[in-house]
Amino acid sequence: MLIGFATLVSHFDHVTNWAVIFSIFITGMNSMTLVFTSAFQAHRRMKLVSVISVATDLSTSIAVIALLVLGYGLFGMLAGSAAASLTIFVIAIFTYRKICGKLRSKPDRRLLRYLLKEGYPVAMSSVGIVLYLYVTSALLKYIEGNVVTGYYNAAFKIIIILTMVPTSFVPVVYPFFAELHRTDRLKLRAVLQASVRYMFVVSIPLSVGTILVARELIMTLYTPEFLPAVLPLQILIVSSLFGYANYILYAFFPAVNLQRFNMYVTIPTGICVVIVNYFLIPLFGTIVPSISLAAVEIVLFASAYFYLRHVEIRLNLYTVFSKPLLACIPMAAVVYFLSPFSIFIRVAAAVVTYPLAFYLFKGIIAEDRVILENVLPSPVKEFIMKRI
Repeated sequence: MLIGFATLVSHFDHVTNWAVIFSIFITGMNSMTLVFTSAFQAHRRMKLVSVISVATDLSTSIAVIALLVLGYGLFGMLAGSAAASLTIFVIAIFTYRKICGKLRSKPDRRLLRYLLKEGYPVAMSSVGIVLYLYVTSALLKYIEGNVVTGYYNAAFKIIIILTMVPTSFVPVVYPFFAELHRTDRLKLRAVLQASVRYMFVVSIPLSVGTILVARELIMTLYTPEFLPAVLPLQILIVSSLFGYANYILYAFFPAVNLQRFNMYVTIPTGICVVIVNYFLIPLFGTIVPSISLAAVEIVLFASAYFYLRHVEIRLNLYTVFSKPLLACIPMAAVVYFLSPFSIFIRVAAAVVTYPLAFYLFKGIIAEDRVILENVLPSPVKEFIMKRI
């Protein structure tokens, strides 16, 4: 309602007003769906959570692409996204009724007060995240105009798409964090260590590879007019390098009743980013929000790392970084020397080279067994466990 009112008084054009209305609706539907997926998490229906997450992204993408190809433009794209979000929400309701039973018609006020008390730090953390993720884009639009904002958003959209990896992983490990917090603190640390390490195993080669093929990636996904988006993309991908691990760390804290730490870090960080961007964007353009987002993720990771030490949970950074970085060297060399070839050949070579190098450098360690035993489906688990 607040965003809708702000839109009305801002005197945007007709198309922008509709875009905001649809976006509010889509956000609302996705948020309500998240309530039900949280319930599925509590019932340890991890496969169902993953299916809903993938179905939401996939259905929205298919709807958007189909409507754009058919020539319905922005309005059709937003309407399709809204329809997809509403459909997934309705499916989540019926699935919940089948698994958990009917919803109570009368709310439990005592429980509601408790949830509001415990949950407001999470809500406030979301405000901080919005500040450093999205407000900078709005500032760029107002200060530099639509063209420069288009270059930045072209790169930023790629980063957002790549976050499907950690967002799919978090719902799986979150319930284990909460359960182990009550039952086995030693195993809790092992699962956290392994989870963070897995994120770096993915994010390090992804970041290095994206930096090397950024130009070809922009040319493939967009048009030559978007070449100014190459540098923002190369800088922004550094945010993914640390951001993947931050998804795990900042999901870990609420799982162990430390959610206020998220609020204390994200709110000041978001405010600082907005202030810095407001004064520096007029001087340096798209490079400012790109660098600021990368810096934010580094600050968030460092803050989480030192706070974990404060609560007597230590992450072994050598174990986290060493083997992925080492395996990245031959991968980067292969991608670099194949630069005369197409992006598809270079990416395929990277996909083959990195896992092979990671295996040869003995990147799989005994600690990985903890999370593999708890997370993977039985047939997959048995296949992998025999080999490590």
